[in-house]
Amino acid sequence: MAHRLIARYRGVVPPLVLLAAIVLGLEVLVRALRLPSYLLPAPSAVAAELASSPDYYLANARVTLVEAVGGLALGSVIGFGLGALMARSVFAERVLMPLAVGVRVTPIIAIAPIFIIWFGFTIWPKLVVAALITFFPVLTNTVVGLRSVDARTLELLRSLHASEWEIFTRLRVPNALPYLFAALKVGVSLSLIGAVVGELVGAREGLGHVIDDASINLVTKTVFSAVVALTGMGIVLTEVASAVERRALFWHESQRSSHQ
Repeated sequence: MAHRLIARYRGVVPPLVLLAAIVLGLEVLVRALRLPSYLLPAPSAVAAELASSPDYYLANARVTLVEAVGGLALGSVIGFGLGALMARSVFAERVLMPLAVGVRVTPIIAIAPIFIIWFGFTIWPKLVVAALITFFPVLTNTVVGLRSVDARTLELLRSLHASEWEIFTRLRVPNALPYLFAALKVGVSLSLIGAVVGELVGAREGLGHVIDDASINLVTKTVFSAVVALTGMGIVLTEVASAVERRALFWHESQRSSHQ
């Protein structure tokens, strides 16, 4: 039991040591140079800020979390649906992929105000922004995953007169799952970025709103506190996605090799 715990958390220790060294170095640097708090607050000041107002940051973090997870879910559904269609039809891929690439390369900050105009100061602008920024990785990985099936297995199923739906559900989707989880782990961070961008453009709550309001008033320790909260959320969501991946793909070689 102890051996398994050590093996599981062995990879966590070096990053934590590095993080502690960076935090300690910043603390020493700020104190040695006597930097003003509006320019660079000491890590201890940021920790004190978080400790003094936990309810404030938790309430705003909850708003951002709902927006990010909702946008990720929406973007994933759209990305998977379009990806399945493109994997099935070359014509659909030729028609839809340029549009998807166009959406992907459009600066999201430039079109976010439009959603505020359309939907107002509700949750929907943030959901749409988060969905737009997350759907493309799911789309491309879905296409690759659904198409990258073993030719001999595909031929065997067809020789057994399996329907296209049976081939899709029993061969193509399981084969695409590693690609989808890889896109999901990328999408977690992107969804937080999308939610924050939507909040920066127009919101009355959320960590993006906290950052915007504090930066205007030069309360830098509040800005850093919100950033720390966002970083923590991103790490937790990524770990949750990884845990679900390990459970869902216990049979896949990528998970077997990771435990060796």
